Amino acid sequence: MYDKYSIGTMAGLLGISAEAIRYYESREIIQPVRDAETGYRYYNTWDLHMLLRARHYQSYGFTLEEVAELFRSESLPEIKERMQTVEKGIEHEIVRQMNLLKRIRQSQEMLEDAWNSVGKYQIRQRPGIYRMNTQKNYTLFKDKKDLELVSQWSARTPFVYSCALFYERDVKKGEGNFEFGLGVNEEYARFLGVEKTDKVQFYPACMCVHTCVPSRSGQYLSVDSLRGGIEYLRENNLELKGDVVTQVVCMTKPAEEYFNWHIVWFPIEEAGG
Repeated sequence: MYDKYSIGTMAGLLGISAEAIRYYESREIIQPVRDAETGYRYYNTWDLHMLLRARHYQSYGFTLEEVAELFRSESLPEIKERMQTVEKGIEHEIVRQMNLLKRIRQSQEMLEDAWNSVGKYQIRQRPGIYRMNTQKNYTLFKDKKDLELVSQWSARTPFVYSCALFYERDVKKGEGNFEFGLGVNEEYARFLGVEKTDKVQFYPACMCVHTCVPSRSGQYLSVDSLRGGIEYLRENNLELKGDVVTQVVCMTKPAEEYFNWHIVWFPIEEAGG
């Protein structure tokens, strides 16, 4: 004779809900015995270990319905194949979590960097950057393919960031046009499936003058925002050799106005080089 457990006791032992137990019962995976006198259903040790096995599968990420399907199978190779599929999903999530950990640490470093770099200039190597445009100055593109790409990249948050682009020719002419969009550093591109296309530009890693430029909604971003960096290049016999790319490292709205902080990269070479 097997020991008998009420549904409440069984649920407490296994850390699952009574509803989950009833679900497995409805799929005929477990078979409680009804007490003829009280009408209560009771479960035995077989049911206990079947439900433990159910928790085993659920811990891997199988849904309740998928667990029920595993129990209906008599083929161990089939069960193994299903577990291999879930294994790949777990591996992908581990990779994502490791990259997420690296990304949040980088974000903290960039906040400190931005705070300490306003009005200061250093020569550093810029990371390789993939970027796509979402707008010209402050006007959002309306082409359907552009908007679909924005949606695709938005799903890659937090590895994707807002960024501005000032073309070298415009900066040298002092023209105020720029393009705004989304960027992702090269180190995450493979993980995210990002590559260069007709709508995705790639800026390889290079030596740059690095600074931080704050901006706000009440004072539009423009070539004038880059004036300090351009002066630094001139004073240090450096020449701009490429488009200026920025990375927005933080945005706030303490009151009625929006604020953000751009890390700005000026690609360089020695004048006359």
